[in-house]
Amino acid sequence: MQRISVIIPTLNRPELLRATIASLMTQTRAADEVIVVDDGSRPPIEEATLQGEFGTFIKVMRNETSQGLAWARNQGVMAAAGDYVAHLDDDDLYAAETLAECAALLDADPALDLLFIGMQGFGSRAEHFNRVQPAGVEQVIRKGNGKEAAPDVVVFDQRLFSALIRRVPAPFQKVIARREVWKRVDALRCAAYQAAAGLATPQAARELIRGTLRDSEWALYAAIACSKTALCNRPYYLARCDGQGGSSQPANQQRHMLQGLEIKTRLFQASRQRPELNRWQKEIGENLAQTRFDAAYAYFEQGDRHTAWHHLRQAAVTQPHWKQAKLALKFLLSSPPNREE
Repeated sequence: MQRISVIIPTLNRPELLRATIASLMTQTRAADEVIVVDDGSRPPIEEATLQGEFGTFIKVMRNETSQGLAWARNQGVMAAAGDYVAHLDDDDLYAAETLAECAALLDADPALDLLFIGMQGFGSRAEHFNRVQPAGVEQVIRKGNGKEAAPDVVVFDQRLFSALIRRVPAPFQKVIARREVWKRVDALRCAAYQAAAGLATPQAARELIRGTLRDSEWALYAAIACSKTALCNRPYYLARCDGQGGSSQPANQQRHMLQGLEIKTRLFQASRQRPELNRWQKEIGENLAQTRFDAAYAYFEQGDRHTAWHHLRQAAVTQPHWKQAKLALKFLLSSPPNREE
């Protein structure tokens, strides 16, 4: 039987962390190890305390200062002994069958590189989450040429990338993967960053992989690096929807937009240099141009014309389109915002 490692990054949420670990104690197939990556919590997470409460299979790694989710997840994988690595956020839960069912699917098909895990929200804001996520998932299945291989199990080849470059719904951000596959995807992403930024080493590139939306970015590189992936479209990953996550805060919308632009810009730059990315260069460029266009419109609506023009010019340089000229005309014909002295 393949060993399973569950990686849980955490930062200053000790009670939620305990609830998350408790959900692992009810699994019909137990995790062989749980690696908690304490990303700078104050006070620190104590390994002895968690082991006393849950068992000695709990391990704690610690960063004295926060390095971010992407860094912490990769830290956990590099320390993992399991054949399969699963990722669980410190405010979420697994349904009781999650590890057993997902591991069984990987066990049954050695060609299957990884599984994306279907989700269901719980909590005060779960209704909206549970209403919008299925539509996004169905769109990816359709555009990514997904094929149902078993009830609620949809298999993809590399055409999945064409769907995910447009949108990465939450279930495609939650994975259980073969450990060597996770490392392969990480190596591809580091190589892409190294090429895009002209850096000397992959480690120097890894230093740039910080900030928000990194689960979405990882899914994009996974779709390129993996020959066969699947979505287990059952509610096995339970997402807490109580407004506790930073990504759910309205104040973060602009930060997320800029982070998304940075991610796609580096991917586009790398696609012109890395042969394994080159076949998607046109699709990446089209999506980057659209993302720039959307940013231009957003800044225009905020009254920031200088930044709006910058993003519109960048969109036209990346991939010209008639609608860019239409938006430029709108910029020119509109009155500048009133400014009180």
